[in-house]
Amino acid sequence: MISGNTDKGNFSDSLYRQVMAEDFDALAPDLQHFHSLRGQLTLHGRCTVKGPETMLGRCLGRLFSLPKACAETSFMFELDADSEQETWRRRFPGRTMASRMHVSAGRLVEQLGPVALHFALSVTAGRLNMRLLRITCCGIACPEFMIPAVLAEETGADGKLYFNVAAKLPRAGVLAQYHGYLDLRQVKSRP
Repeated sequence: MISGNTDKGNFSDSLYRQVMAEDFDALAPDLQHFHSLRGQLTLHGRCTVKGPETMLGRCLGRLFSLPKACAETSFMFELDADSEQETWRRRFPGRTMASRMHVSAGRLVEQLGPVALHFALSVTAGRLNMRLLRITCCGIACPEFMIPAVLAEETGADGKLYFNVAAKLPRAGVLAQYHGYLDLRQVKSRP
C-alpha cells in the first residue's frame, strides 16, 4: 500500500522524500517502498538486541523504553504514516519503543517523549544513513557532551528492510544496539 502521489517536493510526499528530495531515488527499491508506505500498517521481522551494560544505561533505557537485550527473536512494527508525521511502534520482547517523526527545517525529527532527535539523511550505494545532528529536550538544546554517538542505517534487498541501530553515551555505554529486518512482502493494514 503505497501513496499514489509521487511528485517530488510535494508536501504530500513521504517524510523521507521531503527531507531527501531527489536523493530519495538513489535508495534501494525496498527502502523507497518502505519509506513511501502510508496508513495504519503492521509489519513483522526479526531482530537481535544488545542492551545497556551500566546502571545509568539501564535507567536511561527504561526512561525511553529502549529495547532490552535478547537473542534473535521475532518482533512487530506498527506504522501510522501520512505526509505530516509518522508514528513508529517497535514491539520488542518485553518493551515497546514508540516515537513520532516529522520534518522541521529540512531535517527529520524523531520525538521520544520530551526528547527530540534531529537527523540529517543521506544515501550511499543505496543505503540510508541517519546522522544525529542535535538533541533537544522540551525545546532546549542539549549540550554536546550529552549527545550519544548514534549509528542508524538501513539497507534493502529481497523484499526486506534491514536495519542496524546503536546509541552509546560516554559513561553510560550502550543505551541500545539492535539489528535485524522487517519483511516488506507481508505488510498488513490495521483498522
